Amino acid sequence: MAPRRSGSSSSESSYSSCPGGFSDTITQASFASTVLYLAVFLGISVALFLVRKKSSGGKRLLGVPYTIALVSFILSFVFGLISTVLMECSTTDIPTYYDLTTTSNVFYSLGTWELLFVVVYTLNTMLRKHIGGLTTVFRVVFIAIVGVMFLVICGQTVLSAYNLAALSESYYRGHDRHVFIEAQKKLGLAETVLYLLSVVASGGLSLMAIFAMRSRRLPGGDLIGWVVALTVSMVASVLVDLVFAVQNVQGIEYTWQSTIAWSYIGNFFQALSFINLLCIAKHVAWSKTTATTQQEYAPVTQQPVYGHNTNGQQ
Repeated sequence: MAPRRSGSSSSESSYSSCPGGFSDTITQASFASTVLYLAVFLGISVALFLVRKKSSGGKRLLGVPYTIALVSFILSFVFGLISTVLMECSTTDIPTYYDLTTTSNVFYSLGTWELLFVVVYTLNTMLRKHIGGLTTVFRVVFIAIVGVMFLVICGQTVLSAYNLAALSESYYRGHDRHVFIEAQKKLGLAETVLYLLSVVASGGLSLMAIFAMRSRRLPGGDLIGWVVALTVSMVASVLVDLVFAVQNVQGIEYTWQSTIAWSYIGNFFQALSFINLLCIAKHVAWSKTTATTQQEYAPVTQQPVYGHNTNGQQ
């Protein structure tokens, strides 16, 4: 999705010596955003270790896909940080900067897809298994959503990498190579819209499963608040990307103030999505069994009372 929120500036004007580096406000604000959210995601990784150690039934939600998503975002921030520092200190050239940006984008794309996989597939399959309703149809729907998004995200990432490589080659050889900037903008918009629809569809399917739990008095019915919070945070993060994607296609230039502001907001909701998943995973509902819950809600039947016969009859 666009824009890539690694925090690095793509402006060649920042190519200066380190003593005079970070002199403009946009570079300072962008660098601060990268450092801040790198620290936030590192904190989430510590929380992941603690929650996985304590949780039992919900540990599957924090499995390999969640870990890959978290690590990918961290690496995206790291490479964005490295590229900015090297450019500001004049210790690298433009092609190397483009290579680092491409690496950051690849990790960002991997992180966004893995996060979607956790939300769409892992969470929904866990909820469906909890109510005993994970049919083949639901499994196919979940796989189809993440499968289509995988292809779209891969296409966008490859096209972005090609364009940056073309710009890098032009810098080295001194002649222009054909780039597909407009195609990248349109594909980025399509990717963002499809990602948004996937998140909304996933949220709807999750709520359907939770409502089924509540109607059957199964454990997990009170997960509705956390699932709504997760869906809202995911949607809010994608809407930030959608604003920029639409402006890119329409050729609208946005100010650096709005770029930095939306970057902070988008990263905030993305981090919040990871935190919401941690809270869902540690919920006590995953440790309860259906039999236990049915016993808790079992109706109380009145026992017959055998009183004394006041008439003295046997």
